[in-house]
Amino acid sequence: LAWVPLLLIWLGIGETSKITLIAIGSFFPVYMSLVAGIRNVDRKLVEVGDMYHFSHLDKIRRIFVPAAQPYLFTGLRNGLSMAWLCVVAAELLAATQGIGYLLTDGREVSRPDLVLIAIASLAVMGKLTDTLLKFVEERSLRWRDAFSTAH
Repeated sequence: LAWVPLLLIWLGIGETSKITLIAIGSFFPVYMSLVAGIRNVDRKLVEVGDMYHFSHLDKIRRIFVPAAQPYLFTGLRNGLSMAWLCVVAAELLAATQGIGYLLTDGREVSRPDLVLIAIASLAVMGKLTDTLLKFVEERSLRWRDAFSTAH
């Protein structure tokens, strides 16, 4: 959120500064989780890949990507939540329409019903996008033998 003043100066009040803020805010959780996933790949798996003479590309495709996928999805879900926070922040600062404008307008005209509708709308959209990403995660990681509370 500290980027907001600079983005407004550099990019002006508009969609470009909002999109840039959302991209910056959501990038780092995804990046940090992916790096953690790559660093936590079991060394024995890499040694097996070496033993079978996997090329560098084969090791990436058959060892590193599958092993880092759970971390990637965790990062994507964290990044998604951060993106929604940045959407709210960007909308509150420089909105001329949309949900952020509804929040600001409701506050300025002392209409808590508008504020509550905007908050509920953001909550529903956040939950829907997280549920969709969780569904994609479960489908993508079906191969994984991990503890699940769903059974």
